[in-house]
Amino acid sequence: MRFTSRIEYNKARIARSPVKSVPIKKTAPKLRERWPFLNSPDVPVELQALVTQRITRWHEYTELYHQLRDCTDIDQLSKKTGQLLDAYLDAQAIARELDYYQQNKKVLGKHPLCRHYKQLSQLRSSSIKELLHEQEKTRNNIWRVNSEMKKGDKPHLDAKRLQKLQEYQMKLQEINRLLDE
Repeated sequence: MRFTSRIEYNKARIARSPVKSVPIKKTAPKLRERWPFLNSPDVPVELQALVTQRITRWHEYTELYHQLRDCTDIDQLSKKTGQLLDAYLDAQAIARELDYYQQNKKVLGKHPLCRHYKQLSQLRSSSIKELLHEQEKTRNNIWRVNSEMKKGDKPHLDAKRLQKLQEYQMKLQEINRLLDE
């Protein structure tokens, strides 16, 4: 039997193998055992949001892990692996935030969601003049990121640029909302 690609060969080899893969047992992560402070009513809102995001990322991670076997070409495998890695790294960053809070009773603030909450609280306490200045700066930042992405000269930075663009757009949306009130 001739195979046209290494992927076809590996799939045939796995199908003939007497050892079958053991399915991963889906169990809910024991968040409240690892971080007992989550039972407290005075947990900061940022950490509550992080716990929700961690649960979502865990489900995403396990689903992507199961989908890896169904990949038929290297591009699809590369995409799924990248998504899997992003979900894992985000879950680890959230765990660092929760561990830091458990030890120090302060929010570390390195996760993008924590930075977003901090930014929102700063915007809400700003004067109208400061908001107008931030609005102009944010519009300029959006224009700059869009022009960098249109150039297309550094495609390896597109993911970071897209993330920055979304952050700027959310910030501008909040500023506009505050100015309309």
